[in-house]
Amino acid sequence: MSNEKLLEKVILRMMQQLDAKPIIPIAHQLWDLDDVAKYFKYSADYTKRHIITNPYFPPSRDLPTTGDHTVPRWRAKDVISFGMAFDKANINYR
Repeated sequence: MSNEKLLEKVILRMMQQLDAKPIIPIAHQLWDLDDVAKYFKYSADYTKRHIITNPYFPPSRDLPTTGDHTVPRWRAKDVISFGMAFDKANINYR
């Protein structure tokens, strides 16, 4: 296979993946527990026990699923704002 054909094949595969996953602006994304854990680079278990239970952590939006069940989702922008509130540049050590 020539280099041109290989490059064309790779580009086509990349374009298919981009088409399959729409790009949603961060202000409109809803994250599940795994997304929140990945953002903070913690395990899902640690995030569930120590991060989302923080009284200042943003509230979840409980989205309906089948029957009476719901799943929690957090607005990505709120989670990021929560994380940025701990910016050490804003803290004075005297």
